[in-house]
This record gives sequence, C-alpha cells and structure tokens, in this order.
Amino acid sequence: MTGQSKLTTLEKLRPATTVANCWPAAARDAVLERLLQATADSPPPVRVRPRRRRLLLTAALTAGLLTSGAGIATAGGLLPDSFIGPLSFWAKETGGAVDVQTARRVAQAPGPDGTVLSVWSARSEDGTTCIAPMFESPGPLDRPAPTDFRLAGGSCERKSDRDRGSGNGPFDRVGGSSDDRGIHTMWAAAGGVPRAELRLADGTMRPALLAEGQFFFWYLADERVDPPTLVGYDAAARVVAERPLPNLDRIGR
Repeated sequence: MTGQSKLTTLEKLRPATTVANCWPAAARDAVLERLLQATADSPPPVRVRPRRRRLLLTAALTAGLLTSGAGIATAGGLLPDSFIGPLSFWAKETGGAVDVQTARRVAQAPGPDGTVLSVWSARSEDGTTCIAPMFESPGPLDRPAPTDFRLAGGSCERKSDRDRGSGNGPFDRVGGSSDDRGIHTMWAAAGGVPRAELRLADGTMRPALLAEGQFFFWYLADERVDPPTLVGYDAAARVVAERPLPNLDRIGR
C-alpha cells in the first residue's frame, strides 16, 4: 500500500466532526502524513518472553536442588560398591541381618591431617547395631559416601548384649584399631555418661564424639609418652569415670 492510499484510508476512517471545518485541508494532510511516517519508522514491538521459558527455568533449578541434596539419598540406600565393600564385615558378623546399604553417617569430629573422624552406622530389624569409624574429607553430615577414606575398624552389637545388666557402665566395653601411622581409633561404651574427653599426656583435653551410645576418639600412640586417659563427666560436669587407654602397638610384643 502506497503512502497516498494509506492517507486516503486514514482519512476515511476519521470520524466526522465539526472540528474538521476549522482545520485547513493542507495542515490536516501534513499531520496525517507525519503520522503515517512515524508509524512506519517506529521500532518493532518488544517480544514478551513466553511463560514456558520461565517454567523450564524453574524445572532446571529444581533439578539442581535435587542434585545438591543427593547426599541424603546416597547415605540412605544408594551406596557405591567401593564404599560398601570395606563394610561387608557387618553382614558377616550379623548373618546378613544388617544391610550395609542402609548405613548412614551419624556423627563426625575433627581428625588428623585435616580429615574428620566420622561414624557410620546401620541397624537391623531386631535392634542389632553395627558401627564403622573412618577418616574422610570434611563436609556436611549428609554428604554422599566418600570415595577416598581410611576405615578405622568397627563392630556390631546385638540388642540383647546391650540390655544385659552387667558391663554397661561408663567405658566398661572398649574397642579399637591402629594403623601404620600409629593413629589409634577407639570407641567405648558411654554407659549413660553424656560427655567425655581425652586427657593427653601434655595435659590438654580433646572432646570425644558421642554416637550410638558410644564415645569415639583417636590419638597418636607415642612410645615416648603414656597414652591418654578417657574421662567421663555427668550432666553437672563432675568426673564420674576415668580409663587409661592402651598403646595397641605394644600389645602382644
């Protein structure tokens, strides 16, 4: 459509009014011409982003959140073979009653050389509990199972054994392991004690980690000094139990 035909069309669409008698034809035509020119030169309308794009963005964000929360799922039943292999002794000790795939990281505390001492545990339907302390890289408690770690022993305990009246006092039952670096990793029955510390040979104190009714801790055995002592406190911070710890490397010599 030419400019002149557009002008004619626009003129026909203009409503009849008495104002037109007061508007000289030449001025009217000039204004209409400028209007048509301005319309032709105006920028294209801004495209409105469709809502579907926003929905896709929301879906992508949700997927990212699910990925970042995968540690919970991984710790709750999707453990890799490289992790459950070292813990296969749980199934052997319990006749398969404890499923390693149900293992979860239940507690952690600072370990040597920038690692953390973490405690993994699983429980059978009849109440048998298996634990496994290990050293791994630090991070949130619900992060995925590690691919690089140092297992530091472990044990399984039947509910009937825990319910016996004898031998359930603070530190009555102690287990542990040592590695080629001389690091001893041990656990001791809490026996109702809410807090425990290691009293090291130089007099410093280090908190023990409470999980699954036991205290977990580590220390570096040194032939030149005596091993530390495990000290238990009641709710009023009074000392209620003490137990000297062994140098496992000396045992059996």
